[in-house]
Amino acid sequence: MYAFAVVVLLGIGAFKLVDMVSEYLNLSKITTLFTILIGVLIAWALDFSLYAEWDIAVRSNVLGYVGTGLMIAAAGYAVPQVFAHVGDVIGRRRQGETSRVKAA
Repeated sequence: MYAFAVVVLLGIGAFKLVDMVSEYLNLSKITTLFTILIGVLIAWALDFSLYAEWDIAVRSNVLGYVGTGLMIAAAGYAVPQVFAHVGDVIGRRRQGETSRVKAA
């Protein structure tokens, strides 16, 4: 379970790093590839592989880093979308609750 939390937090960090770099460089055509590359580099630099963590055999260590990097990049894209959706749902409920109180 801790490995999943590490992947999510690294994904958020990778997403924000790509976001910061894209402010200075035009990455509009290669944003996805750059995010995946950053995820793989983070996994390799930290020597972090989910496959090794969960004792799943892979053909080589490089494939473990690539797979983990893909998961980090995917988490980096998914987490902000989930937060936006949750905020949207909570915001709608609050508006609905306020209108009910005003009507009473």
